[in-house]
Amino acid sequence: MTNKIKNSILIFLTLVSFMACQKDDIVASQVDAIVGEPGDLLNQSFPLKKVRVEGQSLSGLKQIIIDNKVEVSFNPAYNSDRSFIFTIPFDVSKGSRFGKQTITFITQNGTVVKDFEILRPLPTISSIAPETPLVGKTAEVTGDWFYDVTSVTFKGSPIGYSVSSANSLLINIPATATSGGDLIITTPAGSVKRTIEVSLGFTIVNVTDFDGNGVRPGSGWFSYGDVASFNASATGGPTGNFAQYSWAGATANGYNGSSGGEGTAFFAANPSYTDATKTYLDIDVSASVANAHFAIQLNTIDGKNYGYNFKVASTDWTTKSILVADFKDNYGYGGNSAGTNLDVSKIKEIKIAIVQGDTPNPTTIKFDNIKLKYKI
Repeated sequence: MTNKIKNSILIFLTLVSFMACQKDDIVASQVDAIVGEPGDLLNQSFPLKKVRVEGQSLSGLKQIIIDNKVEVSFNPAYNSDRSFIFTIPFDVSKGSRFGKQTITFITQNGTVVKDFEILRPLPTISSIAPETPLVGKTAEVTGDWFYDVTSVTFKGSPIGYSVSSANSLLINIPATATSGGDLIITTPAGSVKRTIEVSLGFTIVNVTDFDGNGVRPGSGWFSYGDVASFNASATGGPTGNFAQYSWAGATANGYNGSSGGEGTAFFAANPSYTDATKTYLDIDVSASVANAHFAIQLNTIDGKNYGYNFKVASTDWTTKSILVADFKDNYGYGGNSAGTNLDVSKIKEIKIAIVQGDTPNPTTIKFDNIKLKYKI
């Protein structure tokens, strides 16, 4: 009996000794480095990027916790004794934040806590809706990382804004804006810039830019009457190709001109646009001599015509914006103004001409970028 007790004690002591030796052989988990993409960030990373943890005794990974509150999902298949990979999450609703914090790694061999920093990404802009916002109105900017926005400027001046989410903010387009410019959104991480155009409150019909665009593209333009020469694709204009024609004093027909041809009314898509006092014709013009006398004619689907005549003061390119209400009937020499008689929804053709009786001989006129604009 005594021998049995002695043997039992010996076996027990042997097991305890063996287990103690095994425990001494276990190496505690150790993290040497956390490397962030693209591989040159040490113990730092941007959100939603992969990081590689390097160390020893890292097998049996059980849990990863950022800042003592954000639990991280990971794939055990990427876990070995020397390293593992996971993606830095970022969800403000769960407590994610930028800056220095800790990451806790819990493995089967122990717990390791390391200092870590989540870096702020630069904000980005993916779209603006509407693409050409109206002055005095709001527009939505869609992008990413709109956290802690410190300022929004348009053309160098601060504008009102409200952040809807990390992916969206509303901006107020100044009512005083007269053209587009740079929109800049700034956060503590830096700035992002996007050049935007603005609408001054007009529906714009591009008649032609003589570069192949518009409802009456340059390929359809022709001349008539006492024109000496005509070219609807001359090069070197204010924005590309332009149209030009010359008059050399001929009077056989008593008139001259050019046209993009007839077609559907320019405002056919907006038949309620009828008011000539809300409509403008924009055109870039130039001439070979000062005091060249231009004539612009508008023809309608019901057979009426209205004209507007003007002289250019110099040979430089200039933009004319003509109120359609200032056109007059009878080719511009009548007594009835378009402001009371012209339904602009019926305009179907635009003609450009030289007033032969009051223009230096010879004269070459140039024109480009013809648009009709209706004030909304």
